[in-house]
Amino acid sequence: MLLLVEGPLDTDRADADRLGLVSAAKALGHRVHLIPPEASLEPEMPRLPGLARGDFEWGVLVCDTPTPGRYRRLHDEALALNITLLNDPGQHLDAMELHRTVARLEDLTARTEVVCHLAELPVALSRLKPPVFIKSTVHSRKSYGWKACVADDAREAEALVTKLLAMHTLSRDHVLVRELLPLRRTGAEYAGFPLSREYRLFVLDADVVAQGYYWPLGDPYGAPSERDDREMRALAHEVARRTRVPWLCVDVGQLETGEWRVIETGDPACSGLSTVNARALLAALAHGLEARAGC
Repeated sequence: MLLLVEGPLDTDRADADRLGLVSAAKALGHRVHLIPPEASLEPEMPRLPGLARGDFEWGVLVCDTPTPGRYRRLHDEALALNITLLNDPGQHLDAMELHRTVARLEDLTARTEVVCHLAELPVALSRLKPPVFIKSTVHSRKSYGWKACVADDAREAEALVTKLLAMHTLSRDHVLVRELLPLRRTGAEYAGFPLSREYRLFVLDADVVAQGYYWPLGDPYGAPSERDDREMRALAHEVARRTRVPWLCVDVGQLETGEWRVIETGDPACSGLSTVNARALLAALAHGLEARAGC
């Protein structure tokens, strides 16, 4: 198993999750290769410099959220070197762009309307009455506070959708207008956003290999009960089954009634660890990959 990690890792801006994954990979005996950020490269330059073709390896990518073009370039160059990333370009997009898979998730997540043009918003709001949660297809803007992603009326919804559609890299020309789920609040806030009880699960081939509380402050309700753990894992398994994404990050939140719903999905290549232990994650991932045919 080869970790392909986007640098730089030697600056004050170095990502703590990446540093932890690099340290854990080396401790577990896996190869680590640093790759340059896209901004530092000319179009004709290789995206995986310093690697030579060798025996087959699974490639575990760790990077900033890539454009679809960058991911395809990384995937294709890796494949030419006999390195197979865990998701192909289409699977990567299905993990990252929720508008591609939300119809398949149906009852597992919040009701959602996809808006590609501002003119489509009135129809969306006729089906989902405010307040609504509004996010780009790739990421939400929770780090900017509650009002950066929650609209209480049509005017606020129009302002948020307009802003997101103008952020082409973030929205990729798709904005999601979502039902505001009655999530179980913790009473705490993070960057001005009220926190709910949420967990992040890492899923390989529809099996959960690691999970941890989403927020850095710790779960105020304590460790999940056996029932909670079982329901979260079943939910993540079903998401992976429906999306057919082999290497998947699934974020889930608990409703006030105790049930769990999918918040969003992502490609673990560009998903933070939350509170998941880096060494435990890589050990479980390596074990799962060893079980695949042909390894």
